[in-house]
Amino acid sequence: MCYNRFMESDFNLNNIKYIKIIYHDNCDISHCAKAAVRNMNGREIYACAKVETPLYIKTPQEVSLSIVCEEGLYKKNTTLKVVENKDSYVYFTISLPEGLEYQQNREYFRVRMKGDVLLRFAGNVIPAKIYDISANGIRLELDKDIKIPESVTLDILFSNKSIKTAAKYIRTDDEDNILKASFFFVNLPEASRDIISQKCIQKQLENKRNSLM
Repeated sequence: MCYNRFMESDFNLNNIKYIKIIYHDNCDISHCAKAAVRNMNGREIYACAKVETPLYIKTPQEVSLSIVCEEGLYKKNTTLKVVENKDSYVYFTISLPEGLEYQQNREYFRVRMKGDVLLRFAGNVIPAKIYDISANGIRLELDKDIKIPESVTLDILFSNKSIKTAAKYIRTDDEDNILKASFFFVNLPEASRDIISQKCIQKQLENKRNSLM
């Protein structure tokens, strides 16, 4: 991964796809919110998100801000200044921090996670387990070595959501007597990618909390 510092001249509203904010609720539990940027100036970012229920967030508070652009991801801790609920939307006012770090490979980090997957090809349905997952691919634990074609379908069965996607088979590795088959997602809808990305962030936060206990 490549990191450098944010330069304001390289960065404008048209380049931004969305932002992610990791904040703490009133019970000090971490959450991740995805929001669309409505406006920004040299000091603040104004963003909003559609919600089913209002978000009650103590402000001001320090948050982790990720600004997702086509070419990469900008990250930095900053201050969430104002949160306003109106109708079915929540509006955020966030301080625009200096020295944002640029990550060229975006937010597609792999996370170890438990879960079931159905691997489908040529009329076969093979049960498998998630070994690790990111927003652009997955590694599965297999019970036995099988010949897998390049094009397959995966049913990823999260506890409260399932995602069906086409995938490209990469390879199978035998590591520590565990067969791990690697796949890239193919034409994964952005909504499904967001679900996986949020699952990864939630798992990473859970791991961090557990390490501090």
